[in-house]
Amino acid sequence: MGKIMFYKKEINIFILIFGILFAGCLFAQDASFTASVSKNKVAAGEQFQIVFTINTNASNFSAPDLSNFYIYSGPNQSTSMNIVNGSMSQSVSINYIVAAKKEGRYTIGPASIRVGSKTLNTKSISIEVTKGNASSGGNSSNTNTNQNNTNSPYPEDVESNIFMRVIASKSKLYIGEQLLVTYKVYTRLNIVDNALSKAPSFNGFWSEEVPNPTRQTELRTEVLDGIQYQVAEIKKTILIPQKSGTLTIDPLEMDIVTRVKSKSRSNSIFDQFFGGGYQDVKLTIASKPLKVEIMPLPEKGRPVDFSGAVGQLKMEATIKNNELKTDDACNLTYTISGKGNLKLLEAFKLNLPTDIESYDPKITDKINVSADGVSGSRSFEYLLIPRHAGNFALPPIAFSYFDPQKRAYITLPASEFQLKVSKGLGNDGMVVSRETNKQDIKITGNDIRYIKTNIPKFIPLHNTFLDSNLFWVFILFPIIVYLIFFIWYRKYKKQMADAQGVKRRKANSMAQKQLKIAQEFLSKNEYNPFFEELFKALYGYLSNKLSLSQSELNKSKIEEMLSQKGVELEPIQKIINVLETCEFARFAPVKDEKKMKQAYQDAIEIISLLEDKLKNKSN
Repeated sequence: MGKIMFYKKEINIFILIFGILFAGCLFAQDASFTASVSKNKVAAGEQFQIVFTINTNASNFSAPDLSNFYIYSGPNQSTSMNIVNGSMSQSVSINYIVAAKKEGRYTIGPASIRVGSKTLNTKSISIEVTKGNASSGGNSSNTNTNQNNTNSPYPEDVESNIFMRVIASKSKLYIGEQLLVTYKVYTRLNIVDNALSKAPSFNGFWSEEVPNPTRQTELRTEVLDGIQYQVAEIKKTILIPQKSGTLTIDPLEMDIVTRVKSKSRSNSIFDQFFGGGYQDVKLTIASKPLKVEIMPLPEKGRPVDFSGAVGQLKMEATIKNNELKTDDACNLTYTISGKGNLKLLEAFKLNLPTDIESYDPKITDKINVSADGVSGSRSFEYLLIPRHAGNFALPPIAFSYFDPQKRAYITLPASEFQLKVSKGLGNDGMVVSRETNKQDIKITGNDIRYIKTNIPKFIPLHNTFLDSNLFWVFILFPIIVYLIFFIWYRKYKKQMADAQGVKRRKANSMAQKQLKIAQEFLSKNEYNPFFEELFKALYGYLSNKLSLSQSELNKSKIEEMLSQKGVELEPIQKIINVLETCEFARFAPVKDEKKMKQAYQDAIEIISLLEDKLKNKSN
């Protein structure tokens, strides 16, 4: 008996602790009190539902004035609890089933409820009541019919209960300024299946997809025009406009399959017993085109060295090993960091002394894309090699950018660096005295040598190596090799001076490297990474091959450029299809291994075909 009492005491303590923790979870969340209706446009006498929802413990609920409506049911209370990713939430709903007494426009005023020491109020909701045939009084048959319709979990009008919206963080911005665009699906129906059917092209913008870390779409509750919807964020993209004027954000289209109550009577006895059958309805929804105004960057106060950087940025300049010998190397690095159009920044043009040789910089990106925008850093690392001894001053680099928040240009100066270069290993017979003005070069290694006193051993001329054929072979061979090397070097230097030509020649090899990475993901059956790498391979190949920057590249430009180069319509359409497949695949609910293999094979065929076509065209 004592043990039983002991166990009961332990259980009571456990229940008490759980209750305290549970109550703490409920009060920890922000209190939200909302009102919604099942319809905001009804006929006179037609029943609809009013729902008031609070997401925490509350008391003293006060309903609004409903004297313009017949109340058929309510207030009815229901409670729901959700646990998502370890986070617990509870909501209490108070609902009424009502019908308007006569036509007109009415306002359902705010309801109030008390949470702790605060009083929360809902927003008012407007209801449009049209002329109807339904009875406004106590006709029992009409009442039952309307109540059944109200209690139906899915409204009969499918299209008005599921739609898509595109929401932009700004409606007016500058060239180069960041814009967050969010595509949302609003629904009051049960979605069975969905697939992306048409992705926006974002013409006139540089676009960066905001990654979804969980790779899952979460549903949230949102009240729009007084009606409560389940909302899913389908796509978030950071857009950076590249030209001024009024630009249009293209619609995104999706194919949706919803399950609704069937209007026709089902022959199944089970469907009849549970209130009728259901049917799957397929429809296509799309967001409306959204226009945004893009302002040009102001001419007033624009620095001479401004190159298009926009955002909130800062610059850091560092040099590694500024005391060195001739022909040794040092590294000069400029790092731009902050929030802005970092991926569009170009390398600085250095104004170096002629005695210092430099090469194209190594670009290192540490850039993050999130809903807050593009942020991080881009570094330009220059390799410098001094060829002569002396003290050299590296002129400072000024970096200018436009800050859209301050609406002004800002110039950031970098420090001036000094290089101390001492003489390295060289010809012992040569002493070089060199001033900073590159004059007064003195060579003292060619003076008269001492007279030799020993008697040399003479050899007849016809018996020497100098008179043989092998001697002339050794004499002429280096000259011929030098001429061949000189001709090749001149041609190579001319080719390397053509930056676009270099990109075109290396386009295939760079694409093949990217395709190998995609093949590794294909072998591991990693769906999303495979299509991302495949898209980068094709997009990078077309950018290099057509001598276009990626910000200028879009579907219409690809079709135009390839047509001008004599590529037939069928291969062009195949390229567009593969690019769209890569884009759509990231939103596909089902991972199709066969589609992965087909897309990879199509990409290889496309690159091979274009290599042949564009090579013949250039020939």
